[in-house]
Amino acid sequence: MTCIAMQASRPIDFSIPGAMTTKLAPTRSLLPWPMRPLVCLLTALPFATAGAQVQLAAAELQTVTVTATRTEKQIEDLPPSVTTTDRATLDENFVDDYQDLGKQVPGVDISRSGRYGYTDINIRGLQGNRVLTLIDGIRLPDTFEFQGRDSRVGQDLVDFGSLSSVDIVRGPGSTLYGSSALAGIVGLRTLDPSDLLTGNKTLGGRVKGDYDGADNSKGVQAALAGRFAEDTLWLVQLGERRGHELDTGGSISTPDNRRTQSDPQDTTRRSIMAKLQQRFDGGHKLGLTAEYFKTDIDTDLLSLQAPAGNTAAARVLNSTARDEQERRRVSLEYDYRAPGAGSFLDAASARIYHQKLESDQFRREVRANAPRYERDGQYEQSLKGFSGQLSKRIAGSSISQNWVIGGEWWETETDEFAAGFPNIAAINVRTVPKTRNKQWGVFADNELSFGGGAFTLTPGLRYDSYSIKPEVDSILAGQIASGSGSRPATQSDSRLSPKIAANWALSDRAHLFAQYAHGFRAPGLVEVNGQFTNTRMYTLIPNAALKPETSRGLEFGARLGDQQLGGTVTVFDTRYKNFIEMSTLTAGSPGFVPGYGSVFQYNNVAAARIYGTEFTGHYQIARNWRAEGMLAWMQGKNDTTNTWINSVPSAKASLALRYSEDKWGAMGRLTVARAKDKTASPTTFAAPGYGVVDLTAWWVPVKDVRVSVGVFNLFDQKYWNGVDSLTTAQAANSSTLDFYSLPGRNLRASVAWQF
Repeated sequence: MTCIAMQASRPIDFSIPGAMTTKLAPTRSLLPWPMRPLVCLLTALPFATAGAQVQLAAAELQTVTVTATRTEKQIEDLPPSVTTTDRATLDENFVDDYQDLGKQVPGVDISRSGRYGYTDINIRGLQGNRVLTLIDGIRLPDTFEFQGRDSRVGQDLVDFGSLSSVDIVRGPGSTLYGSSALAGIVGLRTLDPSDLLTGNKTLGGRVKGDYDGADNSKGVQAALAGRFAEDTLWLVQLGERRGHELDTGGSISTPDNRRTQSDPQDTTRRSIMAKLQQRFDGGHKLGLTAEYFKTDIDTDLLSLQAPAGNTAAARVLNSTARDEQERRRVSLEYDYRAPGAGSFLDAASARIYHQKLESDQFRREVRANAPRYERDGQYEQSLKGFSGQLSKRIAGSSISQNWVIGGEWWETETDEFAAGFPNIAAINVRTVPKTRNKQWGVFADNELSFGGGAFTLTPGLRYDSYSIKPEVDSILAGQIASGSGSRPATQSDSRLSPKIAANWALSDRAHLFAQYAHGFRAPGLVEVNGQFTNTRMYTLIPNAALKPETSRGLEFGARLGDQQLGGTVTVFDTRYKNFIEMSTLTAGSPGFVPGYGSVFQYNNVAAARIYGTEFTGHYQIARNWRAEGMLAWMQGKNDTTNTWINSVPSAKASLALRYSEDKWGAMGRLTVARAKDKTASPTTFAAPGYGVVDLTAWWVPVKDVRVSVGVFNLFDQKYWNGVDSLTTAQAANSSTLDFYSLPGRNLRASVAWQF
């Protein structure tokens, strides 16, 4: 069957390097491109179902997700922009970190730097602190990066072996979560004692060992849970991973700045988590969680060394780095679920927590003119807070209501110091002042249900307030007195974030969704008060007048079909106001400082826009055969300067074919991406398109033991992540582009035992 909606007004070229190129002939369409997939799927599904003579069965119970609505919901009752991945699926698909997770969800891309292990989560073209990351409902520390300094703190602060599931919400989530949920939310949930104490077990556990050829790493995770009594539960989880540098597609191994192979590296990651829970009569539960995560990375920075014959006075003869990050969290949790009908409340929860991140990123060099040259980026952030919410369902004869009301307060204290040797004006300074940031918000969400639940309308509203209060300590005071620093600014503001969402269940096999939502993000510390001067070469100046970023997003979607044949489709269009970007000031512009080669400052962009479409689909071909696919396409532009947004990815799709028996199974997956042909500058590198094939298999030799093996990038394709900030910063004619490419063919294997 030909889908008229998908016919294009110009040829569409989907090509894989080394494979046949297919072009669809140009035909005329009356529908704009983002709407065609939605219409196509809506019209094609009935025909596909009839042609396959599918016998519909009762819908299977779907995975429960919490992040999207702050309440437990079955996934089929949520928009297709919400996905959840449980522990079994994480294991089956070799999801051991964020990079693996990015292969499973449309509209999500992950980048990772070589030296720092820095990970950036990109949702619908935005990343960093525009994506909110939660662990057990608690905010993880902010990402931090100061360009030109040895300071990069990303979102890779969690051991995936400790997780029970991962929820991803694509699109603005500020109505429920406030600042930072501008692009989306990643909700990580750690293992609970009940995950291992199934049935009437009094003791249960899980042990897993694995090998990853992409960085030649070996890992082991173990979790043990038990009961002290019927209502007292405990859990202890341990994990460790040791490895080396992440592979690239480069072949040049010279120990200098011509190198395209990875710099030699040794990595160690350790995690510990303990939980104690007590259940009380009447549906009450009290819990205590302690968590520890640490990474150590030692890198021989051969790529920074000068080649033979270089006679520059400051040439690098040797360079090494040691980067350490440590995160600690303690939280007290209270949860209530009404034991029966007629209770004043249906559910309630509260969290009190303290979290601390410490990062020390140290680089030591021997230079021709300096036998001791050191840079040490020291960063520390303490986070404490409280969150709570109440929910109540009010039944009515024609309209039912489901209220969720809550609020949160949190405070961060950030301490950064750029240390080093020798002690010159640009070293042993604060690039951002010691800062206390207080934020609080209250929200209300009410799901109105009509027609016995066939149609729901959910209005929501949240109010947020924030204040940034920097401190002028003796170090910063000295910088100000010498003229190398500026007095930081205090900033405060507030924001209302409304939304309205609709869900229409046409039948058990067709749900339509629509949503209009606002998002917002408070400016970060570097953006408001970041400052650094490198003699007279360049300077970064603060901007106390920065406004919060805001967005207005419109989204339509559908969940169609059943377990036999089905899929989801989403069309979204989000417009941003006061988008924050670093800009280069020119003579005569406000804030320009004469006498420097370059003057940088973060400024608000009046308008930007990102729009696109996302698909997922599945088809149970036969009892043992299942096909799955996904597609994400989006465009993003700075409407003020009429330039493309570098962080918006090109179109990417994947198709997987699975075969499974009771004791074993296998899967092949093809992932293709279009060339990154829309970049902010024509002189920077635009990643070419690619096609990558992965093969995996699993086997259950005995009950409760699972052996998995996989070959990734089977045909050793050389390819790049087109939205990685380090990759997109390279010149198009650079001779070391391969240094930033992704791993070639690699083997992975794991053995897991749950008892």
